[in-house]
Amino acid sequence: MLDERDRWMGNLQTAASALVTDLADVRVRGYLKEHPDVVAYGLDQVAAAVEEVRAIVNRERAAGKWGPLEGDVTAEHDEAAADFANHACDCPFCLCGT
Repeated sequence: MLDERDRWMGNLQTAASALVTDLADVRVRGYLKEHPDVVAYGLDQVAAAVEEVRAIVNRERAAGKWGPLEGDVTAEHDEAAADFANHACDCPFCLCGT
């Protein structure tokens, strides 16, 4: 049985994954493949998570806790994206399934 942390992480990961698919639908097809209420429900979950994390980012930046970033944030993100793109598994939820 999932504990509460696993449940909300799974719900958020599901919503974030759906957001990627919904955005692809809109950019490629020009319309949603899911009912707008279903899409909005996931968007609300992702938006709430973004707000929560953004508040902590702003708080920690303001506190000067981290100092200047060493390295290139774009390069770090690109490396993480490449690692994900090279990932393969047989999970039915994975974008990089084999």
